[in-house]
Amino acid sequence: GSRRDQSRPRVIGIIMSPRVAPVDPARVLAVVPTPRFAGFAVIDSRGLAPNGFATWSLRITKTDEGRFRSFTRRILRSIRQYQPAVLVLGIPRFDSAKSRMLREGAASLASTCDVPVLVQPVADARRLLLGRNRGQFQCALADRLTRGFFPELATVRSDATSERYRCHAFEAVALGLCELVDRAPLAAAAVAKTEAFGMGNFNAAIEESAKRHF
Repeated sequence: GSRRDQSRPRVIGIIMSPRVAPVDPARVLAVVPTPRFAGFAVIDSRGLAPNGFATWSLRITKTDEGRFRSFTRRILRSIRQYQPAVLVLGIPRFDSAKSRMLREGAASLASTCDVPVLVQPVADARRLLLGRNRGQFQCALADRLTRGFFPELATVRSDATSERYRCHAFEAVALGLCELVDRAPLAAAAVAKTEAFGMGNFNAAIEESAKRHF
């Protein structure tokens, strides 16, 4: 017989729970998957959800199949725990076939839970807050997220050894904000500090989204 395609691992042995309505219609689960790490964030009208910022290490196993299983288990756990209105999957700056495989797995899993899925380049979220794809210094995105929205992330930024480890998590936060602006501009404005309205294209995006909604 033919050999099974090893390049596309399958979600096996997962028992799905019934769909539960979102606890907040503005709640966004944002994930930026890469072969080694996945950035994770949950944002809603009250800001970052409890424990809603993390980096998932996918290096605990040496095989693509093992990483895929680990990642999809975390996605399922997060959907059940946070009951998001939408899952946003980020396309990293340096995309790859393995990253695409992880996104496809997450999207398939979310669809079985009846959670809408959006796939968006991380570059869009960076432009929202920086006005461009790359900032003027290495931690520019994290700096703006901390000063403009979530000062509680300052302790994470202060750990220099975590910079590379945490970068995708900060990108996930930015993606979550980008989607919050689009679907609930008043909620996005509420979680923003005064300084945020002078950052990048944030204020213009809020105004444009508000026109569509109201």
